Amino acid sequence: MSQSVSAQDLFRLKSVTQPTVAAGQVVVVENRVDQASNSYLADLKRVDLQGHQQTLATTGKLAVQPVIVGDQVYYAANVGDAKAQLFRVSLAGGTPEQLTTAAEEAVTTVLASADGQYVYFKTTATAERPKLPSPQAFPQTRHVDRLINKADGYGWLPLNVTYRLRCYQPETGAVTELFQHGFDFDVTSVSAAGRYVTVLHDVQPDNDRDFTRGAYCYDATTGETVELTTSIAAGRFEDATLSPDGQRVALVGDDGTFGRHTVANVYVVDRTGNQMQNLTADLAADPAPEMAADFIQQQGSKLVRWLDSDRVVFTAVYHAHSQLYVGNATDGIDRIDNTARQIVDFDVVDTHTAVLAVSYQDQPSVLVTRDLTQQTERVLYNPNAAYEETHTFAHPQRFDFESADGQALEGWYLPAQTTAPKQPVLLYVHGGPHGNYGETFFHEFQVHASRGFGVVFFNPRGSTSYGQDFESDVNGHYGEHDFSDVMTGLDVALQKFPQLDADRQYIAGGSYGGFMTTWVIGHTKRFASAIAQRPVTNWISLFGTSDIGFYFNPEELGTDLFAEGGVASYWRQSPLAYAQQVTTPIRLLHGEWDMRCPISQSEEYFTAVKRHGVDADMIRYPQSFHGVSRNGLPNLRLQRLDDMTEWFTAHPTVKH
Repeated sequence: MSQSVSAQDLFRLKSVTQPTVAAGQVVVVENRVDQASNSYLADLKRVDLQGHQQTLATTGKLAVQPVIVGDQVYYAANVGDAKAQLFRVSLAGGTPEQLTTAAEEAVTTVLASADGQYVYFKTTATAERPKLPSPQAFPQTRHVDRLINKADGYGWLPLNVTYRLRCYQPETGAVTELFQHGFDFDVTSVSAAGRYVTVLHDVQPDNDRDFTRGAYCYDATTGETVELTTSIAAGRFEDATLSPDGQRVALVGDDGTFGRHTVANVYVVDRTGNQMQNLTADLAADPAPEMAADFIQQQGSKLVRWLDSDRVVFTAVYHAHSQLYVGNATDGIDRIDNTARQIVDFDVVDTHTAVLAVSYQDQPSVLVTRDLTQQTERVLYNPNAAYEETHTFAHPQRFDFESADGQALEGWYLPAQTTAPKQPVLLYVHGGPHGNYGETFFHEFQVHASRGFGVVFFNPRGSTSYGQDFESDVNGHYGEHDFSDVMTGLDVALQKFPQLDADRQYIAGGSYGGFMTTWVIGHTKRFASAIAQRPVTNWISLFGTSDIGFYFNPEELGTDLFAEGGVASYWRQSPLAYAQQVTTPIRLLHGEWDMRCPISQSEEYFTAVKRHGVDADMIRYPQSFHGVSRNGLPNLRLQRLDDMTEWFTAHPTVKH
């Protein structure tokens, strides 16, 4: 008999990411979660274009960033507690060989020239440790002198760090340093003959108030660097890729017009930095949005590639699903895939074929090849094929609706895996707010459905993939249209799906979704209970305690805290201001290491509602950053799901 998805299946399901292609072979990162070590692991797997597979490397914890050079695969991997080093292994399999041994340097990016002569890799070196799981016997003080001094998911940023670009030559085994900086950078592509390298970094690395991020082309022969993006002075660029002939660079980034939530575009520019052309100025889709989900690990960073020396291929997200485009500045761009799914990563096989790592709401991860001319595709590898033979996923039902003021909106209903005539309804609100729910696998939602909850979720105004005006609507207006949108969506779902029980309504969300959860229960009493996870509840205190607060808050709330009327505006848009109106039982879930929305945000809210007599409690997750539900310690991810089910089950109906 087929089974539904359980929480423990987190340890059985796998995903494939970072495909790299050469000579008819595809190498992917295969991600898994290991229960015994309570950690995330990643292996390398080779898949040929006929679909035959072979595991190449299970080196330590994470084997990532694979590139194929001749009959070898170069990659970065961790062994034990050591920092990641450069390795290689034969495409035919065998024992991996470690190529670097610098104990103080971690290898973070690996790229290779198409001619196989050069393997470039970036390293990060620092003696400072960001966070510790247990106290030290003789702790050291930590000196802070910059506004940006911590980063959620990492910890306290080091004061002394060196970032290097190095080059390994397979023919001789020689390693040379091309350059080093005291500030971070991303290396994103290498020309076919290895002479040119594209690099991204902040335009003013020492200015914590300037977030412009430029793209540069480095000449490894002369040591000269050309800035490619001077014509977009306030831009923020996320990817840069040299064409096969080395003459042009494809870029993905935005012009900063709407701050850090500006919709991105795809550009092409000469390698000299001249003749910048915007390929997507008339495109409604977004080439670089964040899709809210919890399953995919080690997603690659490539957003645009070249199909040949004339045409680029890139993905974009439109109305919560990925699209694939091919084109150039002369002939325009053509959409060649509009399937309801997420294209997680991709690479080019030849001038008419791409390999895609994709995910669906009801299928976790599949590797496919797509014929870009015939627009047909074939499955190469499904890492969960055996699992899917004995398990059934809940299948989403998508629906359209309108807001109270006529705005077109989109939502989904994931049916409970139950034979009961009525099922409790769980309204789930995504984080961001500038992200979007979409057509991709969500392990947590499948677990809630298997435990008998009908899950409904929407993309309210503020979400990405619906255009700039839609995305910007929430800024300065938190708790207005966004609140109305999710409430209207819930009403529509209750009408459209009569199996949903209007007497058992629950709400949950994390980050911005936690904000909305606490905002909602301060403005309505319709829910039997609520769970707010890592929420924003007080914008005033978040300003100086979040790793992004001092610049995120002014953009999102439409004013600076210290501007005239700033405090009043921040308080008006804070759920804490309405805590005395709350009667809904609420459980707050928060990671103790959260630096994005510090745990004090939940503490403040818990104190306010508990003091007011509300049925409330709070669960603290140790050694957990903001992403506890997506990439936190696996045992705590499962505990969190049980904590949610327990709370909802203990509050079956609204108590008036």
